Amino acid sequence: MKSKSVFLAAGGLAVAAGIALGANSLVLADEMHRVQLADAAQMAAVKERQELMKSIGGNTKTIADFLKESKGTAGEAQAAAAKISELAKSIPAAFVTEASLSEMDAVGKNRGKPEIWLSWDNFVGRAKSLEDKSAALASAFQGGDSNAIQTAFGDMGKNGCGACHEDFRGPKVE
Repeated sequence: MKSKSVFLAAGGLAVAAGIALGANSLVLADEMHRVQLADAAQMAAVKERQELMKSIGGNTKTIADFLKESKGTAGEAQAAAAKISELAKSIPAAFVTEASLSEMDAVGKNRGKPEIWLSWDNFVGRAKSLEDKSAALASAFQGGDSNAIQTAFGDMGKNGCGACHEDFRGPKVE
């Protein structure tokens, strides 16, 4: 008789555990559903960032092609520098939604480091630096001095784009 009581008690515990696990699974499923909604927002933010950075990169290429290979005109290169300055103003807003390398599975080919949000003021300052340095490059084009243009382009690349990438952009994702 005692063994029958033990089996009944064990069975009751198993049922209770199953109910608890089932309830826990519903909670997890609900939490996973919420995470997926957050992931959709992160994915949209990352896509917006990638388009913004591609546009900045395309304008940088326009300038580099003019300076290195005499492709295009000085006016086109100057307009590209002014466009980079304009686009740089959008960088902080494009990074408001946190999606860093730590959420890589959720957001695909994302290169943003968590340091962006951990050092937000520094990150915003770097975006402002790119804005200022690209505006200075556009002004150098107005002056027409090729040495000043080369110097301003190098400064924008190293201390505008490069300084931010060094601290806030992770390795290329394949």
